[in-house]
Amino acid sequence: MPPPLVRPWRSVRLAQAVTAVALLAGLPLYLRMPLWCDLTLYDLAARNVLSGGVHYRDVFDTNLPGFVWLLAGIRAVIGYSAFGLRCVDLAVVTAVVALIDRLSKRGGATPASRWWAVAGAALLYPFAVEMAHCQRDTWMALPVLGAVLLRLKRGGEVTGGERFWRSALEGVLWALAVWIKPHVVLIAGPVWLVTAWRLAGDAPVRWRAVAADLLGNVAGGAVIGAAGVGVLVATETWGEFWEVVTWWAPQYAELGRSERGYRVNQELHWFPPWSLWLVPTLPLALLSVLDAVPWVGSAAALGTRPGPVGRLLPWWLWDRTAGPAERFTRGTVAALWFVWAFQSFYVQRGFMYVHMAETLVMFGLWAAHRWSMPFVVLVWLALTSSAWLAADANPDLHARLMTVARHDGLGTGDDPDKERYLVRHPLANPDRMRCWAECWRPDLTDHERNALWDRIKRIQDHEASPGWVELEEVADFLRSKGVRDGELLAWHDSPHALYLTMNLKPGIRYMHTNTAISIGPDAHGRVMWELGQREGAARYAVSDLKWANLGRDPEKDAERLGPPVSATDLLPAGLLAWHRRVFPFNQKTVFRSGGGHGRYLVHELSGALGDLPPE
Repeated sequence: MPPPLVRPWRSVRLAQAVTAVALLAGLPLYLRMPLWCDLTLYDLAARNVLSGGVHYRDVFDTNLPGFVWLLAGIRAVIGYSAFGLRCVDLAVVTAVVALIDRLSKRGGATPASRWWAVAGAALLYPFAVEMAHCQRDTWMALPVLGAVLLRLKRGGEVTGGERFWRSALEGVLWALAVWIKPHVVLIAGPVWLVTAWRLAGDAPVRWRAVAADLLGNVAGGAVIGAAGVGVLVATETWGEFWEVVTWWAPQYAELGRSERGYRVNQELHWFPPWSLWLVPTLPLALLSVLDAVPWVGSAAALGTRPGPVGRLLPWWLWDRTAGPAERFTRGTVAALWFVWAFQSFYVQRGFMYVHMAETLVMFGLWAAHRWSMPFVVLVWLALTSSAWLAADANPDLHARLMTVARHDGLGTGDDPDKERYLVRHPLANPDRMRCWAECWRPDLTDHERNALWDRIKRIQDHEASPGWVELEEVADFLRSKGVRDGELLAWHDSPHALYLTMNLKPGIRYMHTNTAISIGPDAHGRVMWELGQREGAARYAVSDLKWANLGRDPEKDAERLGPPVSATDLLPAGLLAWHRRVFPFNQKTVFRSGGGHGRYLVHELSGALGDLPPE
């Protein structure tokens, strides 16, 4: 008798082993990574709220305040450590993955496909770049998935007033997510449309049941919406909030629309090679909705026959054994994924963290169809990572791999660890994994922690990625000058972490000044006008020379981060003439990090604080 075929993609034990290895190797590094600059902004906003300040007025933000309120509650309990917030993030993502797993199980997933979906999340999330961690899009997935699961669990048997109240509870969850990010509205509508008719059940007047369902959703959402408005009014934040909603937010949305052309080239490169699965997932999602036949009001009317897609496609390509309830769950998850992916690509700006939740939901959709998709990716990662490990000891092979990675059209020419399908998984990065043991140390000094952050951060060459040891040097210098609240202007995207490390109130409300200035045609004037109001109050500004090389040209980066012109002129010789005319480079430079050769400059402010536009 021939031995049975080995099918590792059907092995629960193998998926569990992969999950365990990934978490054991990845979580210590993930929990010790620094926070991205978005989180230092939100931490400042949360601290401001907790100290009685007014959001938007004291710390500028272009978003709804729900995440800041949530973070303020968390920080009030656990303090301001990066490690503590990452523990909370781990709990949130674990809950998100658990809800996706419940949905995939309702959709007919096998134990193997469910565990491979979990293994995919374990191989992706802890090893993603820090920009993708502790972000609103992933956190808002928790109430969204809770609402979807609650909706599917009630089925079509609920009648009368109970239907209204259960729908109202769903509306509460959707509205909580909306306060985190309003894009949830674009997701909630299609999910309701796909499910409403079937969930109306066998009510004598079906349209009345659909109306009660809709009114319940709206009523629950309205209660949370009114409560949020009440908080804004009670905290005297309404005026500033209204300015953001009516002036800043529309221009920010227009900025996002102007960037759509770039996102076409970025879409399949957010989390290589996982993001490549967007291509087969699109038809899978559309066919799943069709196979669910959501326009049929009764599951009993569908009988036990396969769905319309299952009757057309062969068994090895489409699961024909799923019943009406399972197909309905698959269709709902597919609709959720499709509209999530659509708004991430078409509505939001091109940041990778926007796509993390949709990727996790994608795992669940494939699992519901009984496909162990992450196993295929694991095989590819094993092959490419092994090639890079071999190249570490072979310079010629390394050069050849870099040539392929840069010129095969699969990437943009940066670090192969982050942006290529010829990718090295961080587990196969010896320099990174050498930090694993140090991540367990509970007694790290601030300097040791900063040095560790600089080594294990995934995003190295980016103006928004802080250089933590150099910022520590800047903080020591500023403390020696007795800088107090309101006297420091951390001008570019990464230096505003100084406000937290030095426990200072910001000298200007804009943290991501580059973003604020670029939001719209009048934004630069507004920001610079507010800067002018700080004359005489602010004493120092901190700039970042990484900002001067936004083109990511390594050769120009070396020039613009080069040695100072002289002992009295600390600006690098490669800095362009127009940079020297732009604030704060037009102010006297009194300190430069890195022993006088680093990226951060401290400017002593005197005279007019404006600048001239670049030529």
